[in-house]
Amino acid sequence: MTQVEILAGSCSIGGNFVRIEEKDKVLVFDQGIRFDVMANYYSSYIAPRGIAELRDLGVLPKANWYENVDCIYISHMHLDHLGALSNIPFETKLLLPNLSIYNAMEERWRSSPTWLSLIPRKYYLKVEEIKPCEVDKNDVIAIPVSHSAWPAYAFLYFGADRTILYTGDFRDESFLSEDEFFDINGGVDLLTYFEENSDIRVDTLIIEGTNIGSSRPPITPNDTIKILKKLFSSHKSIIVTLHGLDLEYAHTLIKLAEEFNLNCYLASHQIVKLIEKIPELPELMVIDDYVDELVDFERVLLDDIHPNSLILVSHREVIDLLRDLSSLDLTQDLVAILSEPEPEKEEGFEYGIISNWFSKFGLQYYRIRASGHYYPYALKSILQKIRPKDITPIHSENPRLLVSLAKRS
Repeated sequence: MTQVEILAGSCSIGGNFVRIEEKDKVLVFDQGIRFDVMANYYSSYIAPRGIAELRDLGVLPKANWYENVDCIYISHMHLDHLGALSNIPFETKLLLPNLSIYNAMEERWRSSPTWLSLIPRKYYLKVEEIKPCEVDKNDVIAIPVSHSAWPAYAFLYFGADRTILYTGDFRDESFLSEDEFFDINGGVDLLTYFEENSDIRVDTLIIEGTNIGSSRPPITPNDTIKILKKLFSSHKSIIVTLHGLDLEYAHTLIKLAEEFNLNCYLASHQIVKLIEKIPELPELMVIDDYVDELVDFERVLLDDIHPNSLILVSHREVIDLLRDLSSLDLTQDLVAILSEPEPEKEEGFEYGIISNWFSKFGLQYYRIRASGHYYPYALKSILQKIRPKDITPIHSENPRLLVSLAKRS
C-alpha cells in the first residue's frame, strides 16, 4: 500500500517535506527551510548556532523523517524547497534540478559569514542531476514547470495502488513561448504534458496554493512584459535587479534589450552562470569589476559602458554598482527596475533599503513582481487538465480555502 505523509508545508508557504512509502521503498519530495518559523527566533543580531538548534525549533526537518529514505527529489532550488543539505543525517541519494548552478550557489554559501554557511552538503550524500521527462528506477517522472527559479519540476509517481502528482511550485503561464520552454527545459510544461497524456489518471494531487487567499493583483508574465515594454520604450539606460535563479525573467529582459537596441551588460557571477544555460543568446557583455571568473562573454570596464544599455545585476550587488556608476557620472539618464522575487525572506533583502539608495542617487525606480505561482482564477483550468481523484494542499496559508475552491471547480 502506498502511504503519503505531508510532514511539513501543509499550512505554510514553504518548508515542504513529502514522504512516500511503499513496501521497501521510501521517497522524499523536497525538504525545505521554514522561513516563517525562522523569523520568530532569529534576526540580523541573533544567528543559529547550528543544525541541531534549527531542527529543534522546527526550522529544518527532523532527523527521523529521513529514516530508510532511498532518494530525495528537489523540485527547485529556492531554499524553502532545497533546504539545508547538511541536515540530511543518513547516507542517501539526492536528485537536484541542476548541478552546476547548485555548485556555484554552494561555493558562495561555504564562504558566507551568515547562517547560509550551514547549508552545504555532507560528504556522504550521493548527488545527481534530475533527468526530465523520463521514468526513473523509482517510477518517478520529473516534469518541467514554469517558476521563478530554474530549473523547476513537478514529480509524478506511479505507485503500486496510487498515482501521485506533487506540483512543487508552478505557474500556469510562462515568460517563454512553447518552443523556448521546450528547448530550455528539455520537455513540455506540466499542463501540456497532461493534455498530451490524457490516459494518465492521478489519484492524489499534492498541489501548491501560494496565492490562494491573497489579495495581491494577479500580474502574469504577459502583463509584466507589457509593463517592461512601456519602460524600455521610454528609457535608454536601464538597470534591472533579478534573482539569480530566475532564468525566464532574465531571458525576457535580454530579448527586450535586443528588441529596443540596448547593449546588455551582466554585473553578477550568479546571473552569468544562469544565463549561460540559455541557447542562442544575442551578444552580451560582462562588467569586469563584478565578474572575476572566466566566462565566455566579452568583458568591459565600467567606464566603457554604452549610454544605451541594460544592466542586469543581483540585489546583492546593486548598491555597489550604483556607487560606482555615480562616481563615473553614468546615472544621469538611468532608470531602475527593482524586481521582487518570491524568496525575499531566504535572501534577507530589505527592498525598502534598496529603494532608499535608488532615491539617494536620484534614480526613478519601479517595482515589478511577477509571481512564480498560479493565481486562484486558474485553479479550475488546472484541475480540468490534471483531473485528480482527490487533492491535498501544500505550500499554502489557506489550505481549507484551496480545498473549498477545488470542490466548486
